[in-house]
Amino acid sequence: MRSFPLAPRGNTARVQPEARQPAKLDEGEAPVRVVVVDDDRDVREVVCASLDADSRVDVVGRAHDGHEAMLLVDELDPAVVVMDVHMPGVDGCEATESIVGSHPDVNVVALTGSVDPDTITRMILAGAVGYAVKGADPTQLADAVVNAAHRRYSIDSTAVDDLFDSVVLLARQERRRREEAEHLARTVKRAYRDTVTALVNALRWRDGETEAHGDRVSERVVAVCNKLQLTPLQRREAEYGAIFHDIGKIAVPDAILHNTDDLTEEEWRVIRQHTVVGEQIIKPVAFLENVATIVRHSHEHWDGSGYPDALVGEQIPIESRIVFTCDAFDAMTSARSYQRAMTNDRAIARLRELRGVHFDPQVVDALIEVIGEEQDAEQRANAGTTTA
Repeated sequence: MRSFPLAPRGNTARVQPEARQPAKLDEGEAPVRVVVVDDDRDVREVVCASLDADSRVDVVGRAHDGHEAMLLVDELDPAVVVMDVHMPGVDGCEATESIVGSHPDVNVVALTGSVDPDTITRMILAGAVGYAVKGADPTQLADAVVNAAHRRYSIDSTAVDDLFDSVVLLARQERRRREEAEHLARTVKRAYRDTVTALVNALRWRDGETEAHGDRVSERVVAVCNKLQLTPLQRREAEYGAIFHDIGKIAVPDAILHNTDDLTEEEWRVIRQHTVVGEQIIKPVAFLENVATIVRHSHEHWDGSGYPDALVGEQIPIESRIVFTCDAFDAMTSARSYQRAMTNDRAIARLRELRGVHFDPQVVDALIEVIGEEQDAEQRANAGTTTA
């Protein structure tokens, strides 16, 4: 019987399996070039001797830590690195990640004195394709090396029971961590949206808008997105764009915001900056990054006469085109200090006049269809109330 003359570290005592005879190297096949890495010199030499005894393996280098291993891989170009995990300085995980990243054709077999979920997970995530336990049958380590050379995943069979228990434990721990992380992400996301929504509501009061205006625009934006068959992600981001598209007006002075006279060129310049300010307000939040772009371009015109970047046609994000059209219709049909409300029919006529000028033609057509459905639903509701 043959086994490593080395007791494994940690609580991994078990009956050693009877050693198998090593497989023979196929005729014409070159042995697998291997670098062995371990900070314990005695362990390193035992592993090298055991692998050298197998005709399928050729140990071409020895390293005492992860840093030396990375240098040897650059110099010797092995097929496989047998990597100890726990080492001072650059440990096995860091070295494995670096080697796999810079040498995609080099495969790593993790060699450790204990079987535990953290070690297994860290090495797999770092890029190891094999796993063996010190103190087991050296032929199994050679098998793991040969398998790794052919990119076949393998583990020490004597560790299967321990490994199964470890993976089950790890899965439970990972599920708990994921649930906690998702809960935290939802909480942060909700808190941020609530904060910005509060700013939006404050802005509506300054601008003479009502919460109903924002709800109408958001609902119509989603309905138009559905008509145009946008993806669920596009629909959600367009809805956020509708909520936040005028948030930059928080930086516009009241004297300009409530001016009922014709604005001067300088006042228009201030107004036109509100989309850029809005972008700057929400862009730092990762999940609103795309929404920030929608906000920036929510006053661009189909013919290029809009602001801030004078984009033309399909250069304008589709979500921005939808937000602009829905907001414009609602603004036309809402009473403000500087204008009377138009009827729906008059506002629809105005949309048609500016179709292909200020507004995307397909967005105008979809919005008119949505408005028609709203009117039909309102008539049915009124008829039902009258009958009752």
